Amino acid sequence: MTDLWTAGFEMGRLDQQLAARVLRDQKVGLTIRRVNRAEAAAIARRHGYVLHVHDVEEPDRVWAEFWPDAATGS
Repeated sequence: MTDLWTAGFEMGRLDQQLAARVLRDQKVGLTIRRVNRAEAAAIARRHGYVLHVHDVEEPDRVWAEFWPDAATGS
């Protein structure tokens, strides 16, 4: 149950952060749990971003960058 709550909290926070961005022409990045990568990609698409990830030293985490999606004109 704790993992589901943590995932929901993390992805809810991400959704709010991307929705609140006024200027969507710049990329934004943050560390997320590796298991949430697919959900983060779906949230990114909903807000006009494309997800790019890079490994970090912290176990089970990735650096997630959300780039404006040129195809949507964002």
